Amino acid sequence: MGVEKVFTKELLDLGYISIGNIKIHLVITDVVLTTWVAMAVVVVLSFILTRDLKVKHPSTKQVLIETVIIAMAKQIKDFSQTPVFPFFSLIATMWIFVAFSNLIGMVPPFHTPTGNLSAVAGLSTITFFSIYYYGVKFHGVGYFKKFFEPVFILFPLNVVGEFGRILSLTFRLFGNMLGWDLIIAILVLLTGVLIPVPMMLFNIVGDIIQAYLFGVLTLAYIVAGLKVEEIDRKLSGLKEDWYEI
Repeated sequence: MGVEKVFTKELLDLGYISIGNIKIHLVITDVVLTTWVAMAVVVVLSFILTRDLKVKHPSTKQVLIETVIIAMAKQIKDFSQTPVFPFFSLIATMWIFVAFSNLIGMVPPFHTPTGNLSAVAGLSTITFFSIYYYGVKFHGVGYFKKFFEPVFILFPLNVVGEFGRILSLTFRLFGNMLGWDLIIAILVLLTGVLIPVPMMLFNIVGDIIQAYLFGVLTLAYIVAGLKVEEIDRKLSGLKEDWYEI
């Protein structure tokens, strides 16, 4: 079960394209297809669940969605101790997408995209560039001075440390999902069909936890190099009380 997710299956070979001296092999694999399906599901559900919203007499659907949104906002606020607005879209999307990507593997014939190293590396790359996006947004180009602190000669080590963060994030999710699937597979083999429903619930809880941890680590890497007082100063006119319900 777990091994299948490491070695992908090619579905369509689109050949090569050349960019200068670099050749790129375009191949659609089962992981790519499953990732597209997960994205489509998230987009379609987002569209459906955000229709007919009301300020008065909200539907059960709206109350449920608002509860989830407020819970995510409070988690971001409690963890970062900064205004939620700058980070909410990225972190909430990361939580939702990774959760769907984890859970879609329970639906045959799909495999979990986050159980594939390439897919997780793509998510970690988004985290990597987000760190510097927010750094420059709130601190300007001077944000990059941190690479030369506390002394100039530590520049190479600081660069290695930055890439090390992303590698650790990549292998953390990949290893956790691969190991988690192997544990579930072993438990199913040991128990047979005696307790399939508890195993499914156990798997769902684990997948959601892994998605939560990935989003929290992304947020941690982003806010680690930011000064809270600088964020508060730049967003001093922003009122955020919608999630304090």
